[in-house]
Amino acid sequence: MVIDPVLFKIFTQEEVKEINKEIKKSIVQKESAFLEKEPPGVAAHESKIGKFSILQIHPLMELLHPWLYKCQYINKRVYGYNIYWNFHLEQCNYNVYEVGGEYGWHIDANKDTVYDAKLTCILNLSEEPYEGGEFYMVSSKSKFEFAPGMGIILTSLLSHKVTPITKGKRITLTYWGEGPLWK
Repeated sequence: MVIDPVLFKIFTQEEVKEINKEIKKSIVQKESAFLEKEPPGVAAHESKIGKFSILQIHPLMELLHPWLYKCQYINKRVYGYNIYWNFHLEQCNYNVYEVGGEYGWHIDANKDTVYDAKLTCILNLSEEPYEGGEFYMVSSKSKFEFAPGMGIILTSLLSHKVTPITKGKRITLTYWGEGPLWK
């Protein structure tokens, strides 16, 4: 059974700006530059063009708590997956897609590990309007309206993509809810 993704509004535009400000400070403090290629891990063989940074969740927990709590709540009410939810130990990806940036068809489920990515949780942190960058899933014939401040949660087993950006900048934060291997 395919479960449709769940979309929800979680942050105001002002809150989005504050989250980006703190994330950028965190990146600078760690002296980590954006990665210009696919970070190691899921969907590494797919086309992903943009700037990416891997962040620890714990220092950002106060700001991200409403989103992460909503991810847990939706999992409990909709998906029912066994997920670890160890935010003090986990990371997320900060993704910046500028003109030409995209992410081809992929799934986020892991291979050859001792755990599986079960949920893909994405938060739109774009501060300015952009064009292109539509989010599509293979199980749906239409794109999903995914405005700044919105979250989307989907099972990590479903193929999805982001179309090329044609104007502006699309910024997202991605967290993968991981748990024991699928049985």
